[in-house]
Amino acid sequence: MKKKFYSFIRIILTFYNNFFFKKLTILGKRKIPKDGAIIFSPNHQSALLDPLLIGSTCGKRLYSLTRSDVFRKPFLWVLDAMQTLPIYRIRDGYEKLHLNNKTFEKCYELLKTKKHLMVFSEGKHHEEYYLLPISKGSSRIGLESLKKFPKVKIYLQPVGINYGSHIHPYHNCTIVYGNAIKLNEFTNLYEKNPVKTINKVRLKLENEMKKCLWLPNYSREYNIQKDLINFKSTKTQFKLLKKKISLKDNKLKNNSSKTVIEKIAFRFFSIFNLIPLKIINLILKKFDERVFHLSVKYLVGILIFPLWWTIVFLISVYFFNIVLSVIITFVVSLFLFFRQFLIIKHH
Repeated sequence: MKKKFYSFIRIILTFYNNFFFKKLTILGKRKIPKDGAIIFSPNHQSALLDPLLIGSTCGKRLYSLTRSDVFRKPFLWVLDAMQTLPIYRIRDGYEKLHLNNKTFEKCYELLKTKKHLMVFSEGKHHEEYYLLPISKGSSRIGLESLKKFPKVKIYLQPVGINYGSHIHPYHNCTIVYGNAIKLNEFTNLYEKNPVKTINKVRLKLENEMKKCLWLPNYSREYNIQKDLINFKSTKTQFKLLKKKISLKDNKLKNNSSKTVIEKIAFRFFSIFNLIPLKIINLILKKFDERVFHLSVKYLVGILIFPLWWTIVFLISVYFFNIVLSVIITFVVSLFLFFRQFLIIKHH
C-alpha cells in the first residue's frame, strides 16, 4: 500500500510541476549513475518543495533524511510511505542525538541493497541563491557504508535547484544534476585517514554543487547579482545565464513595471479565484520565515484549486448545461494562470 502511495504521489507531482512552474528545465539527468547506490545532495532553498522536486524528477525512488520534529501524528503514516528517516539536531536536545545512530545504520543497510538516499548537505533551508558551506554528513554516510560493505558502488550526486523566484509560483525553475562522485575511489584513503578523506570528499562535493547553481557564492556584489535573476533572465540557457550573472550584465535586469491596464487585469483575474487565494494568504500568515512560502503555495495549491474548480463546475451545472459548465470552469482556472503571469512578469 505504501509503495503504491509513493508511486501515485510521484506521478501526481510530475504532472503538477508543469502547472506550478512556467517552465521546469531538467539538465544533466544523464549524469545520474545507472548502477550502484546514490546519495543525492541538493541545495536547500525552499523547505518542503525541494525534496518533492528532486523526488519527482530524478527518476529514482528515494529515502530522505528529514528533521525529527515533523515525525508526529497524524503525519507518521505519510512520512513512512514517502520513505523519510528522522535526523535529530542539537536543538531537539542533546539526549536525542544518539538516536541518529539508528538512522545512520538504516542508511548503511539501504545503500548496501542499492537503495538511494537524499541528504540536504547544507544542513538547513534558506532563501538565498548561493550555496551555504556544506556539512560532512552525506560524505560520512557514503564512506562509512563502503567501509562496512566495500563491494557496493556508492556515488554522491550533486544537484542544484535554481528558482526564478523564492516566493511566487509560475516562474522558471532549472534543476541541474552535476557530475557524480564515485566514493569507491576514496576507500583506501579513508582507511588511512578518515577525517582528511571526509573533508576532501566534502570539498569536492561542494565544488560540484556550485557548478549546478546560477549564483553559487556570496560576495560583496551578491545583491547586485541576485537582482539579475528574474522572469526575463531565467529564460536564458543555464550556462550562459550563469556567466552573465558572474559578469554582472545589466541587460539581465527586469526594469518593467505594471501598466494601469495590467493592474486592472490583475484584479479582474483575481476575483474568480478569490476564495482559495484568501485561504492561502491566511495560511501563509502562520509562517514567519519566507522560505516556507513557495512550499505552502505548492502543497496547498495542489489541493485547494482543484477543489475550488470542482465547486465552480457543480454550481455551473446547477444553472447551465454540462458543456457550458466545463467552459466556465476552464476559464476560471485559466484566469489563475493569467494572474500569476502578471505577477511574475515584473519580478
